[in-house]
This record gives sequence, C-alpha cells and structure tokens, in this order.
Amino acid sequence: MDGPATRTIRPLAEWWFVDESKSRGYHVVAVAAAEPRLAAVRKDLRALCRPGQRRLHFTRESEASRRQLTGALVRLPVRARVWSVRGRDDKSARIDCLAALVADASAVGAARLVLERDASIEAADRRILREELRRVDDTTMRYGHLDAHEEPLLWVADAVAWAQQAGGDWPRRFAPLVQQIRRLDRDTRR
Repeated sequence: MDGPATRTIRPLAEWWFVDESKSRGYHVVAVAAAEPRLAAVRKDLRALCRPGQRRLHFTRESEASRRQLTGALVRLPVRARVWSVRGRDDKSARIDCLAALVADASAVGAARLVLERDASIEAADRRILREELRRVDDTTMRYGHLDAHEEPLLWVADAVAWAQQAGGDWPRRFAPLVQQIRRLDRDTRR
C-alpha cells in the first residue's frame, strides 16, 4: 500500500419535521434530526408522554408541564428553524414559508420533509413542495404527511411553533434549540 487510505466522510442525512402555528402571525417550524439518531430521539419523546397520552401537544399542556417538557426538549440532539410571516393571510404566508423551507432544506441536503397532516391543505402542500423542489433543482429530497401521533418529532416542531406565537419568555426558553428564525413579512416570492 502506498499510503494511508483516505476515507470520505459524508454528513449525516437529516430529516426535517414540520408544523405550524397560525396565531399572532404564521409560523412554520422545521425540526432537523440526523437519520441515525431518529429511533433514539423518538424513544425519548415517547417516554415524555403521560400514561394514556398519544402525543405531546403544547396547547393542551399545563404551564408546569410546558416548563418541564421544554427542559427535556432543548436537550435533544435536534435543531429547529423558524419561518414567520405577519400581516398576511394564512394561505399566502404558508406558500412563502414552505418555499423558504424547501430552499433552506435543499441547501443543506436534507433527505426528507415530514409535515403534520392537515387534510384540508395536504394536496396544496404537495403541489407547493413539488414546485419548489423543481425550482431549486432538488431531485433527491422526499416529503410526506403524517398525523402527529404517528411521528414524535412533530411534537417538537409543535412545541417550538407554540413558543413562537406565545411570546413572553417562551421563545427564550427554546432558544438553545432554535438555530434560525427568518422573518418573511414582506413578499418574498420571486
């Protein structure tokens, strides 16, 4: 052998889990987790549910429970990104947030987007995602919709979205988890 073997180190594929809040503006949150860590993170999240609880949902938690859960969530090996729009209708705000999300996800090589299922907008989401992936020329990223009880990482996106709209001290409490906040208040489309 002539010299030491060189190894190419590939970055870990990320999956992005997406939810939104429509109160006090429109906030879309994506929580990124490395693919090899997904099973462990899901297990940790399921362990946070009380007996009989199918999922975590921040709007239904008590104040004390929210504080306790926030402490556990910010210690997970995940990162969150937020896209926010104020002063516009939900439909156009969602289009702009999803367009920015796809561009950002593609730029870092995200492997998959998982959005929380809302049957009333699922077909529109698929159309927007397909168009935006074509726009950024990404042919490898996959996407789909799941119900929140099916995917625990959607619970983290829900919590961060809740904190963004709740204001007060909540955004600061989630700050260790939030990697980026993008304000898209003016028309950001082409």
